[in-house]
Formats: sequence, C-alpha cells, structure tokens
Amino acid sequence: MYKLAHRILNKLNPEFAHNLSIRGLKLGLYPKIRFQNTEILEQTIWGRRFQTPIGLSAGFDKNAEVIKPILNLGFSFTELGTVTPKAQFGNPKPRIHRFNDQQALVNSLGFNNKGMQIFEENIINSNIKENFQDKIVGINIGNNKDTQEIIEDLELLFNRLHRLGDYVVINLSSPNTPGLRDNLRSVNFDKIVNHIHRLRDKNHSKIPILFKISPDISDQEKKDIALISLANDIDGLILTNTSIDKSFLNSNLKGGISGRPLFLKSNKIIRDFYTLTSGKIKIIGVGGIFDANDILIKMKLGASLVQVYSSFTLEGPYHIKKLTTDLISLIHQQGYRNISEVIGQNS
Repeated sequence: MYKLAHRILNKLNPEFAHNLSIRGLKLGLYPKIRFQNTEILEQTIWGRRFQTPIGLSAGFDKNAEVIKPILNLGFSFTELGTVTPKAQFGNPKPRIHRFNDQQALVNSLGFNNKGMQIFEENIINSNIKENFQDKIVGINIGNNKDTQEIIEDLELLFNRLHRLGDYVVINLSSPNTPGLRDNLRSVNFDKIVNHIHRLRDKNHSKIPILFKISPDISDQEKKDIALISLANDIDGLILTNTSIDKSFLNSNLKGGISGRPLFLKSNKIIRDFYTLTSGKIKIIGVGGIFDANDILIKMKLGASLVQVYSSFTLEGPYHIKKLTTDLISLIHQQGYRNISEVIGQNS
C-alpha cells in the first residue's frame, strides 16, 4: 500500500506531493520501522548517542510537524526547519522541480515556513524527550528575507528555541535567500560565529552549534572558514547545502540542485574540510546519498554523520530501513567493529 502511494505521489506536482506527504504522516499513514542490533552503527557525538549515522536533513519538516513519524521511519535523527522568526511564504511557485532520470531535485523555496511561534508549539506538543529519548533532534535557523541584519534574527531564534533541540544549525548557505551566502565570507562568518557563541554562553547553554555551508565556495573561502572554525572551536559543519551549478540540466531554472548530481561536489568539500581541520571539526555529510556505499564513501572522506533528503522523497518510506540494514552488512563485510572506524580513512 505504501509503495503504491509513493508511486502515485511521484506522479504529482512535487510541492503538492510534499504537502500531501506531510498530511499523511501527521495522520499516521506510514510504516513503523524497527531495528535490532544496530550497535555497530552507534556513535557518541557531542555527548549524544546516535543509533545510526543516518538523519533527515532540514527542508523536509520545516515546521516541526512530523517529528514522531520521521523518527518512526528509521531515522536516527531529524533536523527541523529552516525556521525564521516571522512566517513567510517564500518564493513564487512553481518552486520545486523533479528530475527522475538524474535522481535530482531543484528547489527555489526561499525559507517558506510558519514562523518560530508555531514551530516552537509543534516541538513542545510532540513531547520528543518523553517519546524519543534515544533519538536526536536538530533545529535549523535562518533569517527572514526582508531582514537587514541577520544576527538580529538568529538571536531571536536561538534565545527562543535552543532549549528544545539537541543541536542548533545556523543556515548560511541557501541560494534562495538573497545575500545569505555573503555571510560565508571570512569577516561576516567570523562575526556570526563569535556572536552565536557569546549568545550560547549568555544563555548558560552547552548545546552544539553547527554551520551549514554552500558547495559553491572557492578554495580560499574553504581555508578561511576552516581557520575560523578551528580558532573558535565550533562544534560542526554541515557539508553541504544545494548547489547553484545546474549546467548538466541545460536549464535556466532558479534555485539549488540536490540529489545525485551533488554527490561528487559535496564529497570533495567534505574531504577538503576534513583535511583543512585535521579532522578536529565534526562533519555531517549531505548530498546525493542513495545507497549504503554512498554513506561509507562520505564517512571515509571525513563525515561522522550523514543526512538524506532527495533519495528519501524519490525512493519512498522503506528507504531508510534499506540504507540501515545494507550499511550494517557493509560494515561487517569490511571487517570493522564500529562505524566510527571508517571516518576519514580516505582523506
């Protein structure tokens, strides 16, 4: 039944299909996935135990509406958002385009979400800590489109939401909010990192703070970000967001591309940052993961965790179960005692 439903959804307009999926998940229309013997995939990172390295990236559950269903589908962790202080519609439709032959999506959504108040209420009402003590929840925050000073929005969001998650992500890399990626330039990035860290201290918090990075940065920008990250002892980097390089599509569509075409580009950046930081900064690898071997490749290049999105939407609700069981088999076949042993082997 669920496989048939997924095939039907893949025939529909992508954004309509996504909204329908969210509605179905909220109604409990999904298979409940259970695992046994995943100890070989377990890691403790930032003082938190991740049952597997496989999480859902930000962008799917923008308003924290389906936390329980997502975690019941087999994800070890889910990242909520991106949420902005005020609700916003985002960019004009149509703004999601599916390319099945290339296993790719192009989106120009523009941080469409219902705002931090509804986001906060949804997390509180989900009772995550009571229902999912063994799962991890991240909160991805960003600025409204009309905001003049990004730090003001980030401060509002951090102060209000940081107590509700296991880690916080500062999204500086979406290509769909004008000027956002300018904050990855060294002076701007350093200013934001320092401000957010001071904000955490002011709140007497120890929550890990991660920064989501663009795949389209230059080699010099990589070096600058790596140096600032090391100097400020940041907790982690998410590598990477979507790319504006859509040359292979021969299309002038606006927005960022995700899925298989992002795989090699994000892999290179994972390797570069792992090398530039000597493996001292934790990395979550994102981009083009469709099977268990893709996960191992990203982890061997330096990622400690991975996130999927496009393959989950293209492959359906049993995808995470298959990724997990196949990953367990691969780790056994290659003679590792734990998944953590593979990190950075090929960097």
